[in-house]
Amino acid sequence: MANKRKSINQLFSQAQKESNTFKLIELYAQASKTSINLDEACFLATQAYVLALEKNHPLSEDLHRFLVAHNREK
Repeated sequence: MANKRKSINQLFSQAQKESNTFKLIELYAQASKTSINLDEACFLATQAYVLALEKNHPLSEDLHRFLVAHNREK
């Protein structure tokens, strides 16, 4: 698990350095789906959702549905 977390962190870092917002959205969304903690999953999904709205990313609708389903968005 530590190696997986490290590689995810490296991917986040790489996307940040490259200012690759689309990749960040996808990474946050992926991380939210693999989190075993609902609060953490919703936090990560919220980060992805905010960026997705800013960039009109196609994941924004899925992220919105997830957040609504968990009472984090209306």
